[in-house]
Amino acid sequence: MTSTEIYQQSIDKQRIIVIGGGSGLIASLIVHALRLHNRRFDYVNGGKTESLQKDSPIIINTNEVQPIEYKHHIVVFGNNASEADLVLFEKLANTTPKSGTIIYPKANSSLSKICAQERIDVQAIPYQVYNHEVANGKTLLITSTNERFPIQLHGNQELQCVCAAKEVLKKIGISSGQFYTAMSHYNPS
Repeated sequence: MTSTEIYQQSIDKQRIIVIGGGSGLIASLIVHALRLHNRRFDYVNGGKTESLQKDSPIIINTNEVQPIEYKHHIVVFGNNASEADLVLFEKLANTTPKSGTIIYPKANSSLSKICAQERIDVQAIPYQVYNHEVANGKTLLITSTNERFPIQLHGNQELQCVCAAKEVLKKIGISSGQFYTAMSHYNPS
């Protein structure tokens, strides 16, 4: 299914595109949280569509073919980008509509420069390595109130993906408590 066909079948949905390095993990974390909390959504992974439901308010797309035609509301850029990716990412950032959101890795200076440009009524949200600690070989996410939640992900790359997923989930109505519950139950295998 092409991006244009997906757009035509999801015209009344909030369209989220996750693209770039780490996009598979970011999308997997988002999908996991939505499923765990019984939220309706559609998911397109690499052009393969899990059924499009008329009553699903959200569609998540990780299809990197013709993503501009998808007409996203929220775009999430993964934590790695080649020079060729940057051209596409800039086009995606520039086609983000009013009231749209761009979520990008703060540590990537080239991508930060593109995403942090002022765009009328577009929110740009940087993400970084999630606040955490490693104790007894286990990674613990640390909340703003210093609670700790064990997760099965490790390393800065994966913890950046956790942070990106949290920003998306916040935008689509998943509370902090729901987020931490979902991350604690996420099994990467």
